[in-house]
Amino acid sequence: MRENDLNINFPVFLLVVLVLLGALLMGYSLLQGKLSPDSPLRALTREIIKEKGLKIELMDGSYSVPTEKPILRVWVTYNSEQFQLYRKVSRAFEQRENVILKISRIPWSGQSEFLQYAANSNRAPDIARMDLGIIPKFAAGGALLPLNFSIEDLQDKLLPAALDAGKVRDRDGNITLFGLPDEFTTLALYYNREHFKRAALDPDRPPQNWDEFRAIAKLLTKDTDRDGSIDQFGFAMNITPWFSMPFLFSFGGKILDDIKLKCLLDESEAVKALDFQVALSRDGLEAGAWRQGAISPDSGFKSGRYSMVFSGPWNLENFRRSGIDFSVALIPGNPRANVISSTNVGGNANVIFKTSKHPKLAMKFLKYLLSYEVQALFSRELGSIPLRIDVRPEEHEMKNKELTVFIEQSRYAGSRPKIPGYDRIEDIVNKEVETAFEGDRTPRQAYDKACRNIESMILRDLK
Repeated sequence: MRENDLNINFPVFLLVVLVLLGALLMGYSLLQGKLSPDSPLRALTREIIKEKGLKIELMDGSYSVPTEKPILRVWVTYNSEQFQLYRKVSRAFEQRENVILKISRIPWSGQSEFLQYAANSNRAPDIARMDLGIIPKFAAGGALLPLNFSIEDLQDKLLPAALDAGKVRDRDGNITLFGLPDEFTTLALYYNREHFKRAALDPDRPPQNWDEFRAIAKLLTKDTDRDGSIDQFGFAMNITPWFSMPFLFSFGGKILDDIKLKCLLDESEAVKALDFQVALSRDGLEAGAWRQGAISPDSGFKSGRYSMVFSGPWNLENFRRSGIDFSVALIPGNPRANVISSTNVGGNANVIFKTSKHPKLAMKFLKYLLSYEVQALFSRELGSIPLRIDVRPEEHEMKNKELTVFIEQSRYAGSRPKIPGYDRIEDIVNKEVETAFEGDRTPRQAYDKACRNIESMILRDLK
């Protein structure tokens, strides 16, 4: 018999012998695929398989040593301080899971268009950090992976309002989770303690209900330099729907019925809330900060012109640097509606695109970001509201002690509508509400017209 008849390729034969020898030496560990990632034998075997495309057949089926680490592409909108810490915790996950995270920062402004182009051109990342307001558009368009499938171990550990904010009404009318919380913000009441003292008010007792709020705002509205003009106002507000939600929810109102796709702004509860807001401005207790070109609530609060404003945790350091003596409290409640307090929900959530090649690994990373250790670190280093209910600021050296107020406030938070087109809803409502504040329409007339436009321009297309 000639050598050619045996059809032996000696280099390949040698390589196969090396692999079999390695299997004999490592025995059962190799058969179970439990070799250490740093094992020299595993590294050698990987190179052989990569070069020759070999496949080892084992007792329990085929077994291949991976030639490359899985890669997750992640797009985020963090600022520099947030991004630096995010990269730190991401590297820990990479080492633990033997995965590569390719993390890119995209602009927060214009993120919707940026992500839309990526999705349309089949270039979407595995994971993206999205503003809560744009998630419904991508979910309704079929670009995102529903996340209900594996959150049983998280549901009881996260802030309910934060988890609820990532839910969307899907095409079948079901409320489905598409975003896991990444950053949770909400509004609370900031007030100037020095102003309270000058008005003979207890700075440790902020208003508890709307009657007290009006009375205190009246006492704080003053002509301090006695020139005939008011130069200190009890309250200043932004009148966009998002900033007005604390009033709306407090009176028992809602913008929409997400299931029936019906506008609810024309119902009595919502109209009463807008009545109350308009009266604050009409009676001179509110500074008119909502007008175009006026001093904004944040700026006026820092300068001492406004005594009370609604704002979020993002302003804690900003206000502290201004040197004013302030405290943070729950937004007043409405005993007539059995409401202790109320507020809104803002922030960002992480989504997984349907085109991801590693959805389970992507979900594992998102759960890691919501772990106790990571959430405690974020809250301590960034002064952010922890997304887990078992991370308590008093148990850590948190950056801002006032976070405890925002965490308490989150218990009374409600979400914006769970449908695509919320930005258009805001535009419609803004336009009509402004006519009520200008006195051109009554609150009833303004909300009636807003509802008609929302029904005809947005909801009709979703039914």
